[in-house]
Amino acid sequence: MATVAKRRFHLFSSNIDKSLLLSMLVLYIFGSFMIISAEMGNNAGSTAIIISTAIKQILFFILGLIGFVFTSRLNLLSIRRELYEIVYWIMLVLLLIPRLFFRASNGAYGWIYIFGFSFQPSELAKVFIILYGARLLGRDMGKKNYENLVTFAKKAFYYFLIILFIQHDLGSAAVLFLIAYCIALIPPYPQLSKIQGIMRKLVIFAIPLILLVLSPIGTSFLKKLSGDYRIARFLSSANPFEYIYDDGYHLVMSLISIATGGWFGLGYGNSIHKYMNFPNPSNDFILPVIIEEMGIVFGLLPVVILYIIMLVTLFRYGLKVKYASHKMVLLGSFMYLVVHFILNVGGVSGLIPLTGVPLLLVSSGGTSAIATFLAIGLSEYVISSYKKETDI
Repeated sequence: MATVAKRRFHLFSSNIDKSLLLSMLVLYIFGSFMIISAEMGNNAGSTAIIISTAIKQILFFILGLIGFVFTSRLNLLSIRRELYEIVYWIMLVLLLIPRLFFRASNGAYGWIYIFGFSFQPSELAKVFIILYGARLLGRDMGKKNYENLVTFAKKAFYYFLIILFIQHDLGSAAVLFLIAYCIALIPPYPQLSKIQGIMRKLVIFAIPLILLVLSPIGTSFLKKLSGDYRIARFLSSANPFEYIYDDGYHLVMSLISIATGGWFGLGYGNSIHKYMNFPNPSNDFILPVIIEEMGIVFGLLPVVILYIIMLVTLFRYGLKVKYASHKMVLLGSFMYLVVHFILNVGGVSGLIPLTGVPLLLVSSGGTSAIATFLAIGLSEYVISSYKKETDI
């Protein structure tokens, strides 16, 4: 009598990239421990707050893992475009709600507060724009390729404008802009080659312009325009000690904390500066706390290595896959991670102006953590599909 083999459900597909998954999980777990330590500074070691923080991190992990499993197993790129348009407009409304009904945090109106939890729609918008671009530009549609690119650019620009001018969140606006810009460069269609060529030239032009703005010549010019808090951030990053009692205070505290940690750190939980009016030690400035407590060897280096593993994996498969939509998912996720990393690490080390961008998977923030799990899940679906096609 023939027997029917029972199919077992596995939480993770056998074809996903294990190094990408493990790097994500280890970063989140390590970050959770550091967030708990940093919260001691925010709340003077309150046991109730520390327990609450740990519970939140576990909850975000569960929600993120559910999202990861969902996006890594389902082909979301096959969903009808009409549904994408509906989700697009829902997301746009969510981006407007914080300014209309909720208070600002550090000058930005980016959060919706519900029952003690905060929800940041812009983080999900960054991941959605990756998926939206891949769905809209992922197939060669001949003469409609240019039309679809213009549509995508307009839709992404609406998000950018809301986040920058209505939410007043420069960091998130910059991340979303760079992700959308990268995605627009990927489709290999003849109808788009001319405009993509212009976009590449703009990138080449922008790099020296940014370096000029950050140079002494640029900062001396910006001093004449001082008054706006965003310009103040440029000035304080160039010479934070000149503005130590004003906009440079946060950066000075960050640099002192990093210097205090040195190579091996003071030990877990032993940061001194997180108790000294340190700004956002569990979020924007989590890295200085990590270095002060764990040092460069046991703190910074592991974070950098795990990030490199994720970025190299995404970029490597992004070059290998043959479908344009798959390339956009992988390289869009790559940009999502790398831009956050550069803006956060560069900001807290004084290399570039502070933008308030979190270090994904390490900084506190449930929405950013869940969004990262979703982005990695989307990438794992693409990688899994590639492996099945090539029988790796």
